[in-house]
Parts: sequence; structure tokens; C-alpha cells
Amino acid sequence: MERGLLARGGLKHRVTDSNAKWFALAAACFALFMAILDNLVVNIALPTIALELEATTTQVQWIVSAYTLFFASLQISGGGLGDRFGRKRWFLIGIVIFTITSLLAAFSQSIEMLIAMRALQGVGAALIMPLSLSLISEAFPPEERGKALGIWSAVSVSGIALGPVVGGVLVEYATWNWVFLINVPVGIGAYLVTTAVVRESRDTSGTVATDVPGTLLITATIASLTWSLIEAGNRGWTDGPILGAFVLAILFGAAFVYVEAHTARPMVPLRFFRSPTFTGANIDALAISFLLAGVAFIMTLYQQNVHGFSAVRTGLSLLPMVATTMIFSPIAGIMIGRVGPSRLISVGMLITATGTLLFLRAGVDASYLDIVPAFVVLGFGMSFFWAPMSTAVLNSVESSKSGVASAINGAGREIGTAFGIALLGTILNRVYQAHYNATPTVNAIKSDPATTMLSPIVDAIGSGATLAGNGIGQVQAEMARSAESVPLLAALDRVYDPLWLASGYAFVAGMDWVIYVSATVIAVAAVLSYFLIDDRVVNQWRVPADAGEDSAQIEPLVPSVVQ
Repeated sequence: MERGLLARGGLKHRVTDSNAKWFALAAACFALFMAILDNLVVNIALPTIALELEATTTQVQWIVSAYTLFFASLQISGGGLGDRFGRKRWFLIGIVIFTITSLLAAFSQSIEMLIAMRALQGVGAALIMPLSLSLISEAFPPEERGKALGIWSAVSVSGIALGPVVGGVLVEYATWNWVFLINVPVGIGAYLVTTAVVRESRDTSGTVATDVPGTLLITATIASLTWSLIEAGNRGWTDGPILGAFVLAILFGAAFVYVEAHTARPMVPLRFFRSPTFTGANIDALAISFLLAGVAFIMTLYQQNVHGFSAVRTGLSLLPMVATTMIFSPIAGIMIGRVGPSRLISVGMLITATGTLLFLRAGVDASYLDIVPAFVVLGFGMSFFWAPMSTAVLNSVESSKSGVASAINGAGREIGTAFGIALLGTILNRVYQAHYNATPTVNAIKSDPATTMLSPIVDAIGSGATLAGNGIGQVQAEMARSAESVPLLAALDRVYDPLWLASGYAFVAGMDWVIYVSATVIAVAAVLSYFLIDDRVVNQWRVPADAGEDSAQIEPLVPSVVQ
């Protein structure tokens, strides 16, 4: 039987009650792919954008940070708006915001305008990400969500992989403006598909949140925490504003907990966190995002600085991981009901930790083939994580609260990403600096009368891991802008190879520490998830034998968890 509301346009004779859920999944994945792809496409274009718009280093960083800050801070508010006023409606609003700001960003005439548009893109993404999950939760019955979320996970990973590749191609063969313009047709397509095939849904439980103070406090909490994590890597963890932002996050967070505990209809029901399954799944999401952010950061630098890969080739190097994840993610989704999410998540995370440790095979003299096994094992492990984790989050709360639950999970992932980049980036830099400055070759160059004039340059190369290996070329490019640097450039050419090796080995030493820390975090999270996530809660829904197709008769097996 056709659903009259959905029977329109070219989909008139294609959308039925039986297949509407798959069209809804397609719409959710379409918009999600746009949001994920764009963030990574932009990263590749940053050097070109900086040159054309004459941006400072800080401004370039905020092209990325503005997006992350608003994306992380507003997800819970976005999920709550969807639950209250309509998930489809606010999902479409998110698509419109993201598409229009992408168009405006493409024609930015100043770096300030571009940063502002990136912030507004983050607002759109904060609606798209959590509501894409809640639309899937609404379209699919609990026992089928694992399969759908497996596909959703595969699409997410494909966006992560294709971002650098698409960005590199656009920057190399077109202009930086196209990294934003590419979103316009995708956004229009996502809007049209969503309008045609997705049913409207909202929280009809009678407990819809109306607490404005709670909404403002949780937004301020996450904004303060995210900003401090973004800036900590640059300013230092003991910097005054950073410590102040951490204190504000704690104060806002404490006030939020107090307000929510005394509000009849809270924005974020604190009882969610009384469920070990909900808490465990969100800890896992934060941990895996922490790892992925760090690994992506160091491997990008390693491929480009140590091995001289182009942006396109760096993106293509991720394909073994992505292909493995895309192949096995749907399979893992199907296995949730048979094996149990706690086992899938724990085993997947342990495999992921093993894949991370395989990156220890990387080195100054290593080839790309030496680390291909690491990418494959990492992708295989992640394929058994995302769908079970998302299913655990959604099935441990009432379906009417899926928007807020998804948003909490999404905010946790963004915080984990910011924390991973900040902490693991700091570890990488500190170890790099220590090894570089302790290298006899470096000290010999600075003490040799023939090259002592290079001491400031040698120190600059040792100031951060981004200048390791081929990153020395950045220093040379800066020096080449001044005619007074000609003698220094000639001297630097004579010691280029020793400096390259010293910085390369120092980078690998820092990378090894990042790998050890990341693998340890994932291994600990794997153990915690095994004991926290209760398979009976995730699989709590059953259909009585006489229920037929009446979904109203679906009953929770563990009602105490969600009531």
C-alpha cells in the first residue's frame, strides 16, 4: 500500500509502507555524508585558502575550530528541538543552513566572513548529525536498527576517506571555492529526498523538555570545554584562559546537573546515565573518537612530512581501512542480535587497539606497504564498533527520546575528537621536541662556528612536529621571501639532510608514544564496555506472538531501564 503523504513526484510509485524506511535511511545518509565530507575537504584546502585570503595561522586554525565548536556545542539542543518540534522539520532546517552557508562560504571575500560561515555550517551540522540517527531510529524497529546503523556507519567512514581525496583533487585541478560549492547540489538532493520520503516524528510521550536554563547551561558547558581543548594544544594546558575555560565548563556543568535534577521536564534526562548501557556506549564513542582523531592527525603528518605524499595520495592511503570498514560494518549490524553488542564492541575495540599498535611498524625508512596491515586491521576492528555502539545508545532509551540520546552521543564524539587532537598532539610535540633537541647532529650544527648562524632556524624546526621532515620546506619557503636570507638558505641547504633525518626520527618517536597512549585508551574502554553494556537492554524489544504487524504491541523486556 502506498503512503499518500509520501507519494509525490518521481517517487510516487516507488515509496511504499514496506520500503519507506530504506528511503529514510538513504536521506539520512545523504545529508550525513555531506556534513562529514565537507569538514575533511576543507582541511586539505587550508594552505591555499590562507594564501589567497591572507590569513594568519590563528585564523586558519579557526576555519576548522569554528565549525567544531558550534557542531559540538549545539548537538544536544538540536536533538531536543527535533524531539519537541519535529525531527524531519529540524533535519531539513539543518540541511538548508548547511547548504546556504556553504554557498556563501564559497564566495567569501575575507577570512572573517569565511570563519563566520564555517561557524554557521557547524550549526547546520549540529542538526543533521543527531537527527539523522533519530530518523533512522524512528523508521526502523529496534530489532532492525543494527542493520540500518551498519550502513549508516559505512557511509560515515566513506565520507572520512573521500574527504581528503576530493579536497586534494579540487584544490589541485579547480579552486578552493569548490570545496564548499560541492555541498550545494548534495544539499539540494538531500532536501528533496528527505521532503519526499521521510515521515515527520516527534516526542509524543508528554515529557518534552521546555527548560531553557538547562539548554543554555549544557550549551555553555560543552562550548567552554570544546574551546579549551581546541586551544590547549596551541596555548598550553597551564595557560590562564585555558584553565579559566576548564573551570567555567565545570561550573556550568555542575549548574546544569542541578537544574536538570530539579526540572520536571529536563532537556537531558539524567536518568539516561543511570543506565550502564547508555553510559558505557557513550564512553566508547568518546574513546574511539579520541583514537581516530589522534591517528588521523599523526598519519597525515607522517605520510606528507616523512614520505612526501601529496594531499590526494594521503587520502588514497586510507582506502584499505575504509574499504574494510565499509565491507564489514553492515555485517556487524546484522550480527548484533545474534552475538550481542557488548561482545561485538569489546572485540572490535581490542582489534582496533591491535591495529593501532601495528602502526609501530612505521618509521623513517618504512614504506607504505609496511603500514597497510595496520590500516586493514584498524578498519576491521572499527567495523564491529559503530553500529553496535549506536544501537546500544538508541535502544537503551525510549524511542521518543532518540533525538536527545543521539545528540548526547554525537557531542561526546566531538569532545573526544577535540580531546584527542589536543592531548595526543601535545604528546607528539613534547616527545618530538625532547628527541630533536637531544640529537647530537642538531647540537653539532648549533655549536659549529660555520653553521651557528642557523641556530634560530634549527630551533624553529624543533619547535613543533609539523615542521619535521619535509616540513622543513615550509621554513625554507618563509626564508626565501626575504633577500637577506640568501646566505642562510645556502647554509641550510648544506645541513638539510642531517636536519631532515633528525626531525624525522624525532617525529617517529613522538608518533610511537601517541600510538601507545591511544591503544591503551581503547583497550581500557573495551574492558569497560564489556561489563557496562547489557545485551538484554539493547535487545529489550520483542514482538508478542499474536502481535502481527501492529508495532503498538511491541513491548520492552526491561522496562525499568527506560521508565
